[in-house]
Amino acid sequence: MNALAIPNRTFSPRLERLPGWTVLILWAAAVLLPLYILVISCFKTTAEIYDNRLGLPLSWAFDNFVRAWTRADLGHNFINSLIVTGGAVILTIVVSAMAAYPLSRYRLGWNAIMLGLFLSGIMLPIRLASVELFTLMRNLGLLDSLTGLILVYSAIRIPFAVFIFANFMRVLPSELDEAARMDGAGEVRILFQIILPMVKPAVSIVAIFTAIAVWNDFFFPLIFIFDDRYKTVPLAISVFVGQFRTDWGLVFASLAISMAPILIMYCLLARQIREGVGAGGMK
Repeated sequence: MNALAIPNRTFSPRLERLPGWTVLILWAAAVLLPLYILVISCFKTTAEIYDNRLGLPLSWAFDNFVRAWTRADLGHNFINSLIVTGGAVILTIVVSAMAAYPLSRYRLGWNAIMLGLFLSGIMLPIRLASVELFTLMRNLGLLDSLTGLILVYSAIRIPFAVFIFANFMRVLPSELDEAARMDGAGEVRILFQIILPMVKPAVSIVAIFTAIAVWNDFFFPLIFIFDDRYKTVPLAISVFVGQFRTDWGLVFASLAISMAPILIMYCLLARQIREGVGAGGMK
């Protein structure tokens, strides 16, 4: 009986892990299949894509990338997207850190109320106020302006960023602030030279989530930008989508080009993001 029981005990943990591994495999397949379709479709013509969506292309030429880059003027639109995304990331980090610092480091009676207000900003869909936001942007003279897009995106991302920063700053020992004040440091210096360097994972999380949301957004450039000089990459890609005909080869090629900056940014910040997720789990 003992000899028969030993295999059962060794096999039981594997059975317990089977549902988890099944879910992970299905999730990986759901993520990798669209990426596979995107990669192979970049090298196909529209006729090839309709004929065999999952098959390999007949030739691996880079014609779609060249045509997409020139026809959509992606070089100029890349610069616009980089300006908007970089400006929104920097402004979101600076303003959110300055807002989260007193909410997490000072003992104020209204801290919980203020954090609740920021959380309500995460839960409310901003697109429901598109008409009022358009009217405000028009009155401020920020339509057809990259500055207007930066301000809109920063305002949308600040509630989430404040929540992240406040959670990370709250666990830092208060002796850091007291020692810095005894050395004559002001609050601005304490925040940017002591607190922020110690919460680099939070900065990375805010940066990558803000960059992804801003870089890939199509909605706000569509309603705020009318001049071709200020179009962002998602808005420029839409020129390949027509009412009666869509050149899917150019669409997939331009999408692959637009993914490159975000992938590079994620690779650079991956370690900090993993540390941030681990620290969040520990808390």
